[in-house]
Amino acid sequence: MISTFGFIILGLITGVVTGVTGASGVLIIVPILTSFVDLPLKTVLGTSLLVDVIVSISVSYAYARRGYVDIKSSAWILVGALLGAQAGSFVVAGVPKIFITVVLMVCMIFFGVNMWRSGVSRRPYTIITLPEHLAERLRRPLAMVLVGVLIGLATGVFGAGGGLAIFIALFSLLRLPVKTAVGTSTFLMLLTALSGVAGYIRYESLNWEIGLIIGIAAAVGGAASSWVADRVPDELLSRIIGAFFVFLALIMLALKVIMPLVF
Repeated sequence: MISTFGFIILGLITGVVTGVTGASGVLIIVPILTSFVDLPLKTVLGTSLLVDVIVSISVSYAYARRGYVDIKSSAWILVGALLGAQAGSFVVAGVPKIFITVVLMVCMIFFGVNMWRSGVSRRPYTIITLPEHLAERLRRPLAMVLVGVLIGLATGVFGAGGGLAIFIALFSLLRLPVKTAVGTSTFLMLLTALSGVAGYIRYESLNWEIGLIIGIAAAVGGAASSWVADRVPDELLSRIIGAFFVFLALIMLALKVIMPLVF
């Protein structure tokens, strides 16, 4: 069982990851809570979404104050993501969990390595970006809805990473600046997490005490890390985000693949 101090540390780490990368805290919280806290999986998921809501309020507000939230570009993606997530939730029942975990880890490592290389070369890395004429087409409303549907499907199937998937689309496909992509993805994650939390509240499938402890700590960590990220050059921030993605993938590998096999 994790102590209150442990929950605070977990929240601070989650906030730093969200504040720097825009990724969902679910990527960290769910593996930790399912491994070390005696709670039903639905309660863990509901609690992690509550944390997402709290930290996303803090982080998205911090980025919005600095002009790094592009609501106009992201509105149609949000519509598609909400639709796709509903469909993905039905698909996930027939997909093996180990397959979902492995695919998500591979994608995170691939994108993380290329984000790192993008920062080192100080230019958008060609593997994770599209030609400008294709990126321009994807900025049209219908295309952005379709992109959002794909993100929602991936989020529903993989069960986590809504902010991560949105960040990848905004940065790689729509070519938003890295800080704007982080701020905007966090704002969209706030809205999608709110809809998810509403459902878990209805069925009383979340732990308010744990969620609030982790969430408040995450909000502090997220606000502090977003302040630091604003003062970091985009090239260095790309390398930091890439390293975070690879690190998170390795954590998932240890908690979801290696530990079940060993113990």
